[in-house]
Amino acid sequence: MPSVSNEIISDITEHIRKFGGDFTASCVGTTRDWHNRVLDPHQAEEKDDGLICREAYTPASARAVRDHFVTLCGTVPGNGDGSEDGKLVYAYKKAPSQPH
Repeated sequence: MPSVSNEIISDITEHIRKFGGDFTASCVGTTRDWHNRVLDPHQAEEKDDGLICREAYTPASARAVRDHFVTLCGTVPGNGDGSEDGKLVYAYKKAPSQPH
């Protein structure tokens, strides 16, 4: 179910804190299909790996959430699927050797 931007920001902030609280060690991006575009390229597991995904109402809202974390919190922008029309916002804790 889609959420408003403030709820997504709150969920992702709480989630990052749960996994150590280091925003600069986290990646936040947008995508249309989180499973194929986010999980597979980053080889993340779906259980207890620091990955969270939330659906925004619009692609613009999703981008605003991503931009909030990248600009204000210092997270690394995610590559996602390379499109700007995705409504899904994802975040995960990067592996130490993973650029994003």
